[in-house]
Amino acid sequence: MSTPAGPGTPPPPPPYPPTPPRTDPPRWAWWVGGIAIPLVGILVTVAFGGKDSGPVAAPAPGTVDSATQPASPSPSGMPSSKEPEPPAPSDEAPSASASASASASPAADLTAPDGYAKALSTMWGLAPVPCTQHEQQLIDLDDGTSRTEDENNGAVQEPGGAELLYWPDTCTGLGDYQLRALPNTRVGLLRVDAPKSFDSCRAAAGTGFGALALSERNDREDRGFVEGAALCSVTDKGTVAMAVIEHIAGGAVDDVSVSGPLYIWAATP
Repeated sequence: MSTPAGPGTPPPPPPYPPTPPRTDPPRWAWWVGGIAIPLVGILVTVAFGGKDSGPVAAPAPGTVDSATQPASPSPSGMPSSKEPEPPAPSDEAPSASASASASASPAADLTAPDGYAKALSTMWGLAPVPCTQHEQQLIDLDDGTSRTEDENNGAVQEPGGAELLYWPDTCTGLGDYQLRALPNTRVGLLRVDAPKSFDSCRAAAGTGFGALALSERNDREDRGFVEGAALCSVTDKGTVAMAVIEHIAGGAVDDVSVSGPLYIWAATP
């Protein structure tokens, strides 16, 4: 029995209401929900989008005709691709190779006429030595061979069938070799623009070839002794020989070397 409150005593506080039962879902339910919700989203996507054929592969480069596609505009509004403009005409002078080709000699016609064998091809050349060695060179155009003998101011001791003589004139230490045809030979110069053929060469052989200082470039050019020309001869054996001047090296202070192909039409019995 509780003791009745006396006068002036406050009444006791009402009792606390009972604690309601816990309604929070257990922790495992959160894991189930985290898996189930995305799974439901996937199923819905499949159910409503199943008719889509899936991602389309990008076309391989070059498989689309660019002529049928509009050009993508650039930031300035102009097409990003356009037809290449033709190159502007050049004001530059023709190259050295082009001018050299224009002045090149015609190709040789090696056709042999009746009474001559098919043309043979070999090499010929002029190869001076220092004049202090007192040597001069003799060249036989029947086969392109050369030999040397003691220099004697341009006099030849034994021609031995040679057609050309290359000798030092003054032996001053500068380029002073000269070239000439030997006496009683038929040698002439076939100019660079003349046809390189049997008939032209045989005709040029009768024009003669006097002494020429090869170290003097102006003299060489005035005479026509330039790359692409040829020395022609009818030898003591009746052979028609065409010694083409293909390469010239040397100048005013160096003795000049010359080389090139030699074409030979030998007379048949």
